[in-house]
Amino acid sequence: MYIKPRPIPLNVHFSQALIPRLPSNHPKIPLIERDLRSFMSGYRGEKATEYHLNFLDDKKHHIFGGLRLPHEQHHFQMDTPILSRKYILILETKNIGGELYFTEEQFSQESFYGRKGYKNPIVQVNRHKEQLQDWLESHRIPTIPLIPLVVLSNPSAIIRTDDPSILKKVCKVENLKNKLLDLTSSYTKDHLTERSLKKASRLLLEDDTPLFPEVHKSYGLSPHEIIPGIRCPKCFSYRMMRIDRVWVCPHCLYHSNETYHDAILDYFLFHKTTMTNREFRDYLGIDSVNTANKLLRLLNLPSAGQNKGRVYHRPPDFLDQLEARYHRLHKK
Repeated sequence: MYIKPRPIPLNVHFSQALIPRLPSNHPKIPLIERDLRSFMSGYRGEKATEYHLNFLDDKKHHIFGGLRLPHEQHHFQMDTPILSRKYILILETKNIGGELYFTEEQFSQESFYGRKGYKNPIVQVNRHKEQLQDWLESHRIPTIPLIPLVVLSNPSAIIRTDDPSILKKVCKVENLKNKLLDLTSSYTKDHLTERSLKKASRLLLEDDTPLFPEVHKSYGLSPHEIIPGIRCPKCFSYRMMRIDRVWVCPHCLYHSNETYHDAILDYFLFHKTTMTNREFRDYLGIDSVNTANKLLRLLNLPSAGQNKGRVYHRPPDFLDQLEARYHRLHKK
């Protein structure tokens, strides 16, 4: 069963919201668009892997759609960890086509554009195995076999290797079921009780730490380069104005009462995790303190402090709101 369904990657939310908040001729837009295609390609590959895991969708297997866990001074991210009482599977998905050459040390792709080297996913998933082992030990989870596997989700991928042992560590997604049945057939002993399995799953969820991109670190952008305000959902112009308790687009005259919600999500994506009344007014172009207070109350944001010292925080269900927005916008 799925303990954590796979969310839309934060990088996708970030990139899709960032592009329209930059001037149309901004030199960083092609780079952001390229990254967005890459993020979506990886996400589609991971979803393709999930399709072939339906035979594991039972109470004996706890499936996680991505986890990012702390390890020493850093974090590590696993695409699809799967817990059972007998073993833990660690799946690393790569959505890459063409002829793929594997050795223990190197990984490269041969395509129409020539040969290109990449980080070796076998090395990557083995490192995740070591890091997860450390995490399990630090949380006093009983020793259990960890099984790493690289899954190639692109149907055009062709595995090339001179090392037969590589084929035990890599498989095409359409052969995932057979590969997992083969890998796990020899693991018959329970290493975890049902109670410790549930404990491990709970601790994994508690330690899961999503990485929020930052405009400066990701693309060297200043917050001042990001267009503020409400984007009209009809003509896509900035920025809508507050007139007689209604948001009105000065370009096409579209009007709405709630269209500012998406703008606030963008603020928490690109600027800070907190907001004052003054920052709210500056961002949305509101003059009235009282109007801003009323609108902030309608957002039901957690807050601290009183009067002029009140600070509003990013909502605890922020990721869920981003997910809901993504699906709403992509239904159109």
